[in-house]
Amino acid sequence: MKNVLTPARGAILASIVVGFAAPSVAQGLDRAIATGEEATRRAEQVQQQINQLDDERSDMVGEFRTLLQRKTAAELYARQQAAAVESQEREIASLTDQLSRVDEITSQTVPMLETLIDDLDAFIDADLPFRLEERKDRIARLRDYLIDPNISVTERYRQIMDAYTSEMEVGRKVDSWKEDVDIDGSTVNVDMVLFGRVALVYMDPTGRYAKRYDRETNSWVDLENRYKPEIEKAIRIIQGKRTQDVMYVPATKLAVQ
Repeated sequence: MKNVLTPARGAILASIVVGFAAPSVAQGLDRAIATGEEATRRAEQVQQQINQLDDERSDMVGEFRTLLQRKTAAELYARQQAAAVESQEREIASLTDQLSRVDEITSQTVPMLETLIDDLDAFIDADLPFRLEERKDRIARLRDYLIDPNISVTERYRQIMDAYTSEMEVGRKVDSWKEDVDIDGSTVNVDMVLFGRVALVYMDPTGRYAKRYDRETNSWVDLENRYKPEIEKAIRIIQGKRTQDVMYVPATKLAVQ
């Protein structure tokens, strides 16, 4: 007699098979889910590491660019400094050469300055004798400058040129000042009047004593009466007590030997 699998028996057998198979399938599915979750976490960790490495790379690139810019700037500054040093070295060489010739230049300059002073002194001797003591004192100071080691050649030359300029200015103006003169053994206070380098006269307030300097005789001579009103007018104009006007004065030639 054959064993026939009836529908009822088949259902019972399927139930038994399913009952035995369900636990193992569920366990495999849990493992698969757990493995997936672990893989996801590892993927997240890897991505974080990638992001961190990318940030670090960006920082390193930025730092490298900054260092590169600093290097370029440093090279430019170094070239500029090298050019400045080269220029300074040329200047030092030039100054050294000039200093080596100072003694030679000074030896040539001092005689020239002495000649300038001598010429100015001779001019004063030949000029009208106004403020003579003051002008001669200036000549003496200029001669002292030539032997003073504390005064540079440049300063000596400047002082001499100032003296020349001062003498030149005299010829462009009319001046008057009080001065004591000796007349017949008596001291008389007079008004000295200088008309550029045309004439030098003096007259006391009363008009009694009035003289002009004569270049031909190198002496004081009596002033002609016709000039006295003109001299008085000139004094008042210089003192600001009268308006500008034409003045007539006795003139003599200037001759420098």
